[in-house]
Amino acid sequence: MGGPKRTSWVTSMGMLSILLMSLFVPQVAASGGSATIDSSSISLGFSEQTDSASLTYSFDVVEQAGVSADITATSTLKSIGGVLLDSFNESTTIVENGVETLTVTFDALPFGYSIIETTLSGDLGANTSTHQTSFNRTVQRLVPLDIALGPEGDIAFTSLDENGIETGNVTISDGDRLGLLIPVLNNGDYPWEGSMTVLLQSGTAEESVNLTGIQVQSMSSTLVEWNASIPMTEGEASLTLTLNNSGDGDASDEVRSLQMTVAPPPLPELELQPTMVSEGYVAGDSIDWELLVNNNGTMLFSGQIHCTFGQTAVLNQTLELDAQNSSTLTFTTQARPAVLTCDASGMRLSEASNTPVSVAFDVVSAVFEAAGSADPGVLGGPWHVSDSARFSMLVRNHGDIEGSVALECTTSQSVYTSPSLSLAVDAAGEVSVVVPMLDEGDQAITWRLVTEDGSVDEGLNGTIIVPVSPKQVLSPIVENVTWDAEVGVTMDWSVTLGEGVDRSVRLRMGYFNSGETYLLDYVVMLAPGVTNGTFELGFIDAERVTLRADAVNWSEAFGPSSNSKSIPSSRPIYSISFDPVASPSRPLAGQSAAVKITIVNIGEVTGMTGEVILVGEDNTLYATKSTAALQPGASTDMTFNLEWPEGSRVGLTAIWSIDGTQITDSSSFTSAEAEVEDDGFTVPWKGILGGVAIAGAALAALRIKQGQSLSPSSKEKKPGKIKPTSKAKTNASSEVKIQIACPECARQLRVPASYSGSVRCPDCSNRFDVAPKTSPLEEEEEVEAEEEEVEVLEEKVEVSCPKCSQSLRVPGSYEGSVRCPACEHVFKAKG
Repeated sequence: MGGPKRTSWVTSMGMLSILLMSLFVPQVAASGGSATIDSSSISLGFSEQTDSASLTYSFDVVEQAGVSADITATSTLKSIGGVLLDSFNESTTIVENGVETLTVTFDALPFGYSIIETTLSGDLGANTSTHQTSFNRTVQRLVPLDIALGPEGDIAFTSLDENGIETGNVTISDGDRLGLLIPVLNNGDYPWEGSMTVLLQSGTAEESVNLTGIQVQSMSSTLVEWNASIPMTEGEASLTLTLNNSGDGDASDEVRSLQMTVAPPPLPELELQPTMVSEGYVAGDSIDWELLVNNNGTMLFSGQIHCTFGQTAVLNQTLELDAQNSSTLTFTTQARPAVLTCDASGMRLSEASNTPVSVAFDVVSAVFEAAGSADPGVLGGPWHVSDSARFSMLVRNHGDIEGSVALECTTSQSVYTSPSLSLAVDAAGEVSVVVPMLDEGDQAITWRLVTEDGSVDEGLNGTIIVPVSPKQVLSPIVENVTWDAEVGVTMDWSVTLGEGVDRSVRLRMGYFNSGETYLLDYVVMLAPGVTNGTFELGFIDAERVTLRADAVNWSEAFGPSSNSKSIPSSRPIYSISFDPVASPSRPLAGQSAAVKITIVNIGEVTGMTGEVILVGEDNTLYATKSTAALQPGASTDMTFNLEWPEGSRVGLTAIWSIDGTQITDSSSFTSAEAEVEDDGFTVPWKGILGGVAIAGAALAALRIKQGQSLSPSSKEKKPGKIKPTSKAKTNASSEVKIQIACPECARQLRVPASYSGSVRCPDCSNRFDVAPKTSPLEEEEEVEAEEEEVEVLEEKVEVSCPKCSQSLRVPGSYEGSVRCPACEHVFKAKG
């Protein structure tokens, strides 16, 4: 008993417990999205440069897991030492599989280098080669140009003899020539080139020179060397240095005025004694040396003591040594066959000095010789300024042990050494070094083989002359620019590469409109000479087209260059017009008629194809025709056939759809009346009777004669006469009328049914014949009814309406005015 109820209660309590636990147990959120930064979308380069204090960059955040992601982008600006300068945070939600572009701006960029870092936090994805959750960039804000002379204490004075060779004296003595090393400082991030004026006064002698072509790279300095040509006189001398028109806006640090004292010429006397300290060595081991320096003169020695071991400098030390004093200097060499040579410099020495002094050293070692030519080969020519030449030489070790060797080349600017090549005994190999050709003309390149653990045979050094041509000229030219209604803008271009070697060139073609836009950008290998082509830019909204040519991995004569040319402003000018007269001139409703339309291009360029649409006043479409492209100044006549609509005057509109526009013209045409009443029609009796007078008389006589032959009493009757009176006396108005149409203009005319002869249309003046519609008996009765007077028809002449060219026929003797039935223009028949 109670078993089921108890079970139900337990079950209910369990479910309640589960429900209560669910209220207190933390809910597990659904997994977030996978957001990362698209590396290719970062607008900053790894080393960005700017001359502005404000920097804006952007990047794309991509969700790749198909679930929206909540992220926060934290961007910081730090100094190169890690000090935080500015920061920016932006939080957003990236929808599933979505992309959102974030933009960051820092407005207080310091001069010099700083670090920008952006890091995502929130629902992030994994870093890959193309996507990442953070990035950093180095940014350099360029410092404006700031040129200055070095402080007075940094200007170096050198004592020279009359040949311009350093005397070694620390101070300038009487009879010495003055040598100067003048530091020019550039504290900005832009290179500078200019000149300096040097004014030297000593005793009664004075010298003033202008030193040109001084170049100082950004954030660096250079030493300007100048040697005076006048001898110095003991006593006070003055020196004024002036930078000319530096352009940095601050001349306060561009002038230096110095006073100096010229001393008498005391000379030290040096004695050098080198001694080897090490014992027990083999080739390649380090050897310790001592150099004893004695000053046996009467003057302090202040200069440099330098020693070379073979062709390697092993000691270069500044030494100040009082008169009658000595000093010991130590240095190290590597054990190899060579000659140790020590010397002193920096001031003039007494001729009693034993400088320079040399000691030969020998040891078992590698010995290197040329394995082919005794001179290096020079590869990669011909050469132009800024090209590189590769010096290559085959060498062999014919010594007793393994050793290493290298090829060293020296230019007027620098020393270039190949990587060391280690060779076993009797082994051979190649040593090579790349040397840039920085000057034009024949360049003297000094070369030698160098080794640290062996010796080099005699003669493996020398000088090679490398001919260096001027930089090749790269000249882009926009030859011609045309505009065409079908293709738009087309440019003919050419690029001229100066005489020399084939070069890789980047060509860019586009247009300029508040900035340059390039539609074509590619790299091509150009041969010397002219390369040309044609490029269609299409229908662009621009002022000029642009061609830019830049050297790729070489330097052209005048730097990157471009050329542009204006786009022609001439365009087609269209017009359309109706011929004022239809054909026929007054069509009848329902009749087939034609109207003529003329289209014209009065512009200076060929137009486009189009379409002409003919519509009525109620927008009824009557016809359409395509139009061909019209040449400049050309016109085309178009005829449209249509079934003439109802109405006494019919209005038509022609719409010419061309080049995205619609050009229209409208005209109104007079229609023919559907029916002409008796009052409106006047039979031209003169014309009719004149043409049939003779035939009518003959017919009447024949009828009378026939009647006489049929009746016995006819012989007693007299035949009727036809009197040639000036006016007809017929009662035609009482006869039955019929309706006929003019075969020329289709106008409807009403004439007596019994009339036979010619009729003239009052609209178009066309004359045509009319046959009678009566029976033979009626004709006979009509002839016998009354006598008629017939007017002889006067000869007509044809005249043309001066307004619409409609032809009319008038009596030859008529000299009055005539009204044109087509356009109702009144004019003199004979003008």
